Amino acid sequence: MCWVSRFLGVGVKGFPEPPQSHVAIAGGEASNLLLPYGLAPLSAGDFGYLLMTKDEANRFMRWYKQNAPIKPGDYVPDDLDCDDFAWIMRAYALIWSKGKYLWGYTEAEGADPEYPFPNHGFCFVILDDRTVWYADALNVAAPDDQIMAAYPVKSHCVKC
Repeated sequence: MCWVSRFLGVGVKGFPEPPQSHVAIAGGEASNLLLPYGLAPLSAGDFGYLLMTKDEANRFMRWYKQNAPIKPGDYVPDDLDCDDFAWIMRAYALIWSKGKYLWGYTEAEGADPEYPFPNHGFCFVILDDRTVWYADALNVAAPDDQIMAAYPVKSHCVKC
């Protein structure tokens, strides 16, 4: 069975309480915050976003690890791989946050400081204190159950 068909047929337990933070950021400012980490050029889907707290992001990550429709053991190179895992996580984060909070996606080199993959797809989030963090369901760019402070990478695409 195609992984997409399997994904679409999976039920998900109720989402955790959505973020409550009301700190706002414009797309241009978000882009400037991402530049020092090599996350550019930003393709912002909206003019402005809300920013969540670290606790809110980690609460989502813990919930997602338990309830994700796909698990790391489902990984299939060039079929159900890192970009698919990141896009699916991002989709769930956007549903959880009602599409108002900044939870982005990137493909970048240097996502694993110990083993330099040629390219890896993962997520990032800008928090209400305007710091940048990584989120990765595959436990490569960041732990799979919490966000991790961003470090420089060489991105090839960045989407919010």
